[in-house]
Amino acid sequence: MRTFILKVLVFLLIIVVVDVCIGYAFGYLASHPKGGDNARNNYICESTHEDILIFGSSKAIHHYNPLIFSDSLKMSCYNCGQDGNGVILNYGRLLMVLERYQPKMIIYDISPDFDIQKGDNHQFLGWLKGFYDRDGIADIFESVDKNEPLKMRSAMYRNNSKFIQVLGDYVHPTKRHEINGFRPLAGELDPMKLRKENELTWHTDVDSLKMDYITKLINKCRNIQLIFVYSPMWYHHDSSVVDPVRKICSQYHIPFLDFSNSPKYVHHDELFKDGTHLNERGAEVFSKDVANTIKAL
Repeated sequence: MRTFILKVLVFLLIIVVVDVCIGYAFGYLASHPKGGDNARNNYICESTHEDILIFGSSKAIHHYNPLIFSDSLKMSCYNCGQDGNGVILNYGRLLMVLERYQPKMIIYDISPDFDIQKGDNHQFLGWLKGFYDRDGIADIFESVDKNEPLKMRSAMYRNNSKFIQVLGDYVHPTKRHEINGFRPLAGELDPMKLRKENELTWHTDVDSLKMDYITKLINKCRNIQLIFVYSPMWYHHDSSVVDPVRKICSQYHIPFLDFSNSPKYVHHDELFKDGTHLNERGAEVFSKDVANTIKAL
């Protein structure tokens, strides 16, 4: 029995040592990337200094050209959009930005999938794991899952979702065409490859946690010009899906710009890469429209 217990203790000690070593190794790699998404994530969380920050999901990162906003509004601008993410990630990033400085303006591109509707919110924690020990970030993890604080004690768990990407961004990062965080999409939409228009539907189950973070984000921006935007899609659709956010904006007197069903964009193949994302040409047109609308506010 003593031998068995000793073996178990040795095994647990090895696990702890391996976990600590992995934590140190990948903590270093994640904080010293040579490029890629990890370098971009670190810049957003630790180094932004621009007057205008753009938040949102893939539509944010592909639809907003910072150079156009800088030229039109005479302020520096950086695009903080992130593919497949919404307000839970963006609120965490905002907390870290506000530790350093207060931007003059934040433009938030709303997405029904990631900012309103119910779903698995664990998916939005990945880019925050490396900053878990920063003020307020642990609270986000616990709000998503009360077991997350226990899981986050393990360095292997902290790094498992970004293992390959962290290593790749340190050894040989993927080169992408990027302009102040903005990643334009090349090519034009082929409507023959799209689903039928009436298949573009969202469920109506509103995620109370996401709505809570929308409200928290608004409250954090009380001294910042905050503007919500619902950007164009190729499909014509029922935009009432974003009414929960539209209602909150009305309560707090926050501008909500809805371009989603604008005839200037709907069914204009030449402006889109796919059914929900503008291409580079479309992003240029849209960025000018948003900038001009903001100037007129």
